[in-house]
Formats: sequence, C-alpha cells, structure tokens
Amino acid sequence: MTSFVAKPIIDFLELRRKVHEELVYTGNIGLMDLQNAERREKFEEAVERLRRLGAQVQAMDVGMISLVRKILVWTGFNLTQSGRGLIGLSNSLHTQDGSRALHSYAIEKAFKLPSDYTAEMIEDIRKRISRGI
Repeated sequence: MTSFVAKPIIDFLELRRKVHEELVYTGNIGLMDLQNAERREKFEEAVERLRRLGAQVQAMDVGMISLVRKILVWTGFNLTQSGRGLIGLSNSLHTQDGSRALHSYAIEKAFKLPSDYTAEMIEDIRKRISRGI
C-alpha cells in the first residue's frame, strides 16, 4: 500500500524538479533566438522540452489515483494548471507581450515554486495585455 501512494508522489516531486529546472534554463530564451540561426535550434529545443513536460504533467494528472490527487490538492498543488501553463509557455516563448510571464507565474504557483514575479506584477501585466499595450 505504501508504494501505491509513495511512488506516484515521488514521481510527482521528480517531475516538479524537472519543471523548475526547465523554467530556470529557458528563462533567457526568446524572440532574439529566432533571429539568430545558431541559436534558433536551442529555441526550438526549449519549446519542445516545455511541451513535453506539459504533456508529462497532463498525463500524470489524468493517470493519477484519486487518493494521491487528493493529497496533492490538499497540499496546494495543481497539476491541471501547471500542465496547461507549460503548453502555454511553449507557445509564447517568442512573445514580448507579457503572456510568457503569466504562464511562468501560473506554473510556479501551481507547483509551489519560487517566482521572480509578485501577484502585483502579474496583475499589471494582465492589465497591459488587456489594454493592448
């Protein structure tokens, strides 16, 4: 019974660690990399890694037993939000409108990771995006 609950939690924590590592690693990859032929490949790899992690998180969310899901929700984790955020981040890696920050923040909040953004900063970004600035 212990491994029935413990193994999925350990797998979740390992995936959470990988997500954090990828967020830090891709933090400086963006639009400029698309314009540089040498760095374009790194950009495309980063997009692929983020999408793959998003797919892994979503698959874990779908396949998780209800007891483990309840434990994770009770402790404040949100796999659905994180999986969607990773896919969204992979789609917005090239943008400069602030949507990238919104996705990163959603992932960090859902996985209870440290963030470079405060809730106030995110609200300001949301307001700028809604006004088209």
